[in-house]
Amino acid sequence: MDTLDTVQKHELPPTNQKRMVAFINHFIVSTVTFLNKFASDCETRFVNYEQKIQNLEASLMIVEAKLASIDVLKQPANTVAIEENKQSTIPETTEPKPAPEQESQPEVAAPEKDPKYDSYFKMLQVGVPLGAVKNKIASEGLNPDYIDQFL
Repeated sequence: MDTLDTVQKHELPPTNQKRMVAFINHFIVSTVTFLNKFASDCETRFVNYEQKIQNLEASLMIVEAKLASIDVLKQPANTVAIEENKQSTIPETTEPKPAPEQESQPEVAAPEKDPKYDSYFKMLQVGVPLGAVKNKIASEGLNPDYIDQFL
């Protein structure tokens, strides 16, 4: 052990240049090979994710087209209420119906529904999840929190 501690570095012979160049070349080649494999793997994964995103976008377009084809979502709110009244099987009674002013008083306290949001309320009635409806509203540039007032 004492001989190792007393060795003077200036007394050591210099490292062979050919051997040093071989080590450096090997390091460079192995590093470049690793980086090329890594870049190739990243590109492959990127392409796979891009394909998945395209498939999701296509599926989303199909779902939106199916939603757009539902007649209930296209009809204004008044016609749906009229159809529901026609389809009801409850026989009319001889009791007097309340005046329209009496019926509208509780609704005056609640905010009025904006006709732009009618199709979104229909989507909720059909059973589309609230989060999906809010995303659709936001994608069309409207306020998604507006429908919370009526739920």
